[in-house]
Amino acid sequence: MKIYDTHSDIFSNLYERVLKGEKDIFKNYHIDNLKKGEVVGGIWVVYSEHDFDIIEAFDLALKEYEPYKNNYDVVLGLEGLRNVPNLDCLKRLYNLGIRHAMLTWNEENHLATGVAGDKDHGLKELGKEFITFMEQNNMIVDVSHLNIKSFYEVMDFVTKPVIASHSCAYSLSDHRRNLNDDQLEVLKKNKGYVGVNSARNFVSKERNLQTVKGLVDQIYYLIDKLDIDHVMLGLDMMDYLGDYGENKETGLNDNLDDLGTHADCQNIIIELKNRGMSEENIKKIAYQNYLNMRKELLGY
Repeated sequence: MKIYDTHSDIFSNLYERVLKGEKDIFKNYHIDNLKKGEVVGGIWVVYSEHDFDIIEAFDLALKEYEPYKNNYDVVLGLEGLRNVPNLDCLKRLYNLGIRHAMLTWNEENHLATGVAGDKDHGLKELGKEFITFMEQNNMIVDVSHLNIKSFYEVMDFVTKPVIASHSCAYSLSDHRRNLNDDQLEVLKKNKGYVGVNSARNFVSKERNLQTVKGLVDQIYYLIDKLDIDHVMLGLDMMDYLGDYGENKETGLNDNLDDLGTHADCQNIIIELKNRGMSEENIKKIAYQNYLNMRKELLGY
């Protein structure tokens, strides 16, 4: 069954490896995994953990991706806007084709405060201007990585549904990036969407549940808190992120045991079937909810 992944760092991987002088990165690593997993598209981002030229990053990534772009159905996105200093820069990125953004990664910046920032700091005035531009120009506002205060202030400010592209339920795993039940209730009232994150500590702190079974537990919990029409797959694969994708304490890759790369994505479909989910509802989780969200927010 085809799958759309609402959060993939593939463009970051392309950019960083092009800078190292590598070539044919997408062809040599990603194509086979995507094909085996039947992953046909989604939201692919450049993430901003540190300072760099975001325009250059997307330019290099898109040149590497260019020969294959007609084979995938991808929304270009930004995981954090620390490197987008003003609206003029955001407009330039919009003109490059960017249609999705998170205000922060984990840091506090000129727009809002991420989960690693001061808990008493929230959404900034410039952040409101960015959100207004995004909503007026049919861009997807993504609340992932915001701290609690910023989350609620963003939710009070937006006028359209938002997404949390790669998060899980805090009640099942108390990761600082996961969403508590009150946040999920706010998202439900907003008619927003959640993409379920497959990073092991997001799924569960229990070692035996850091599997697709644990991921499906998260899916069912989120369906209960939202509904079947607003839960997607935002897998946040780590296999191609080098040292960042590995836990130094455990030596484990941050992916799930049986979801190591995009090639393993059909394991999710198999587990959903084994749990008795209907074909119609599995299709919603795998791709239809994503396509409905994109139609609603981007118009296509």
